[in-house]
Amino acid sequence: MKTSKKENKITEEKYTKNQIIKSKTFIDNKDLLNAILKEDKSYSKQEINKIIENYKKGKVN
Repeated sequence: MKTSKKENKITEEKYTKNQIIKSKTFIDNKDLLNAILKEDKSYSKQEINKIIENYKKGKVN
């Protein structure tokens, strides 16, 4: 007998550059994000935090 395992996929909300720049959550990094983020892409909070972290470590894509 074979049992199937269901995967629970958790989807994070994605935000536009404009929403992120206006967000209170990222107000301390507003200028940084305004310079780095692309207009035509959406980002999750996890992605944004990774971008900030990499920039502060000197890693820019």
